[in-house]
Amino acid sequence: MRLELLATRHRSLAVTACEWRAFELADPEQMADAVFDRLLANPDPNLADFYAAVDEVVRLTFARHAAQTSVLARLGSNLALTGHRTSSDEFLQALSQLRTRNRLLLQLRHWDGLSEAEAAEALELGLAEFAERQAKAEARFIARVTKRHPELMHEDVGELVASAKPGRHTRQRG
Repeated sequence: MRLELLATRHRSLAVTACEWRAFELADPEQMADAVFDRLLANPDPNLADFYAAVDEVVRLTFARHAAQTSVLARLGSNLALTGHRTSSDEFLQALSQLRTRNRLLLQLRHWDGLSEAEAAEALELGLAEFAERQAKAEARFIARVTKRHPELMHEDVGELVASAKPGRHTRQRG
């Protein structure tokens, strides 16, 4: 996919993807600009290249934040947690307990708003393999959530995962 087309089609995706991955450590709009700057050297990037650039920009954001924040300040912010848990916190915990490949798949689909075909491309999987992995990831997620909330057994997994997304940006399809 040509870079101009990728940038036009997926600008809001870059903002959304950067925002939840960086947990408000930097402006997601500026991070999205950095993603496309990283892709300039690639004349025909695909979604896998796009997500590799997102991951690198987020990694650098965390590194800059760590260099600018003292250890005591980071510990202090971790101790400031109230102990009051919401459903969103429990969904985040259930997501965090999944294997990385399952968690990433659900996040691409329900936080970044990728279609099955786009998520399969980003993960470099065929559609059939992607559909199989998505079904397993959703089953594992709902199994974890329903341990504490059995009433959620028949809820839409996508809506539960989406409700736990940090940040306010969402993908604009266009």
